Amino acid sequence: MNSVDSKSPNLSAIGPGSGCPLCNSPGKFSYRGRDLLFDGTEMYQYKECRKCAAVYQDPMPTAGEIRGFYPEGYSVYRKTGHIKHHSSMKLAVLHYKYGYKHLRTPFVFLLTAPVVSVFRYRESISFVQDSSALDIGCGNGKFMRAMNSLGWQFEGVEFNPVAVDVCREAGLKVLHGDLQAGAYEDDSFDLITARHVIEHIPDPKNFVREIARILKKGGRVVIQTPNSKALGRRWFGTNWYANDVPRHLVLFCPANLNMLAERHGLRRIKVKTATTPKIILNSLDYLTGRRDNPSRKSRIRRLLARPYVMTATITGRGDELFAIYEKS
Repeated sequence: MNSVDSKSPNLSAIGPGSGCPLCNSPGKFSYRGRDLLFDGTEMYQYKECRKCAAVYQDPMPTAGEIRGFYPEGYSVYRKTGHIKHHSSMKLAVLHYKYGYKHLRTPFVFLLTAPVVSVFRYRESISFVQDSSALDIGCGNGKFMRAMNSLGWQFEGVEFNPVAVDVCREAGLKVLHGDLQAGAYEDDSFDLITARHVIEHIPDPKNFVREIARILKKGGRVVIQTPNSKALGRRWFGTNWYANDVPRHLVLFCPANLNMLAERHGLRRIKVKTATTPKIILNSLDYLTGRRDNPSRKSRIRRLLARPYVMTATITGRGDELFAIYEKS
């Protein structure tokens, strides 16, 4: 990372800490940062594993400290209104490429779906009829409601009680607690989604082990998480929006995420990077101190961000990892 905080401690003075949470190897100082989302002042230190390159908070916070990182105003806990309808074009791509044969789609859109699917909706999840599915860290349930509208039967698990209440008010089946608290039986689910969750987990090894245990043989897990090798992280350093200090405890790259999954019997199906103008524009606002008029709300700035999106995508250095693994 080429933008280390100017007040970084002397590297020789950094204690050994607890080692990498992925492979237990020693780490080297990476950076110090503060909570830019809520304008915090406390500094948090991160190291990078010398072996697998995982970037992790050191020392790792306690469970009580982690709970304090999430105020009630945290956006994913807010009540959501009606679910946005899927476009006819998206439905056509899902029908054509991802097995959603039950969706009714105008024929004209089906004709263009083979071409559109090359460029859009590439992070869609293949449909499995009469399947059981679990969304870990389901937040306000918006994703579950959208997926259920496509024919899935999702339930969720969420540690924040406010978010759980929001989900239950919407008629969703949601367990309050972490994944282990669910005490799910072996081989329970055909599909598990963990979207922007694993980076919040202090012990990702046990997290992935539990996912593998409750996943059916041949079942799949979808993981989305920030990419520590992103071009945006290199450009913006401590101001990179997806650092999300201190909530993001571990940042992954494709290699160490694959390593973690394969150690628990999960075979790689797809690992790609993606990005949107939002992350780079929010990073720019962090850098410039813009608060009152977010760049992501400016149509002109979103257009100006497109070259970055294209460059990061083509070079495989997008801000987000999208990975699918299958239980052998």
